[in-house]
Amino acid sequence: MGFPSVCYCVILPQPLILVLQLLDMLRHAVLLCLSSLGLAAPPSADDHPAYAAVPPPDLWALPAVAAAPPPPPTPAAIKARLPAVRYADLLRARRAPAAAAAAASCAVCLGALEARHRVRELGNCAHAFHKACIDKWVDKGQATCPLCRALLLPDAGAGELAAAASTSAFLSF
Repeated sequence: MGFPSVCYCVILPQPLILVLQLLDMLRHAVLLCLSSLGLAAPPSADDHPAYAAVPPPDLWALPAVAAAPPPPPTPAAIKARLPAVRYADLLRARRAPAAAAAAASCAVCLGALEARHRVRELGNCAHAFHKACIDKWVDKGQATCPLCRALLLPDAGAGELAAAASTSAFLSF
């Protein structure tokens, strides 16, 4: 005759299921403790996923100490390496078109950059900001460009970041 196509299940009360699960966890904990002490053979990985063949970490090994990164440059050192020039002189040195000069603005204060303003051109990305604005930015402990987050100075670490930022230097002011 066989079994009907309906699956019959044994219905157990929830507290009994929880007690059985707790007993199973305690059994696994005891087996793991005994096997880590060498008093019993380690259980097979088929018994539980916790018994997978991953070597236990060496608790007595000291963590690998990576070389400490160089300290960030001080605000005074950053300001000394980023000279302040008139914006008109900067445009002349870049040979920028007059249309680009008219549309330029400082990303810190959102004010327009005019020919008479004193600006600092950043070393990696060549973005320009009002001298007072970028000085306040640096005094707050920031060592990256407010626009593109490239390092302010070319050799302040992370050569890959500096190289990536220098490729985008011609895109904006």
